Amino acid sequence: MTQLLPGNSLGFLLVDVGRQFRQAFEKAILKAGLELTPGEVRALVYVARFEGTRQTSLSERMGIEPMTMSTYLDRLEIRGLICRTVDPSDRRAKVVRLTAAADTVLTGVRPVAMQLYEHAVGGLNEDERAMVATLLQRIRANLTDDPQIVGEAGWEPGRQHPRSA
Repeated sequence: MTQLLPGNSLGFLLVDVGRQFRQAFEKAILKAGLELTPGEVRALVYVARFEGTRQTSLSERMGIEPMTMSTYLDRLEIRGLICRTVDPSDRRAKVVRLTAAADTVLTGVRPVAMQLYEHAVGGLNEDERAMVATLLQRIRANLTDDPQIVGEAGWEPGRQHPRSA
């Protein structure tokens, strides 16, 4: 049977690496005992990265259903880690922001994420790490019209993004 694309095509590699990274992240979060589910941690990290964004935009960015995002945010709000306010430009929409209490949780997530990052890029030197980051950012920018993502193309690999941890 003829293959549409070679087995190691870019699309397959990106999806496979993304799936494996997410699974490893979920295992690491559970093992760390942070008292949040991996999904709640991911939602909190997305709120930190895109603070002040509408709830529906966050669910799109995470690739999850709006109801799933709403459930995660409900739990985070009950714990006092986020707050939702009415979007001044559309009273039907909710804007999500971190609370001061979220800093403590994110501080606990940071070493877990860094350990996973170091494992994922093990064997790559600093130049290779920077090149992988640069190339993935360029591919991502080619595939999106999201202004918050496209605007990131100018930041340098290795330098901490202003919205990340």
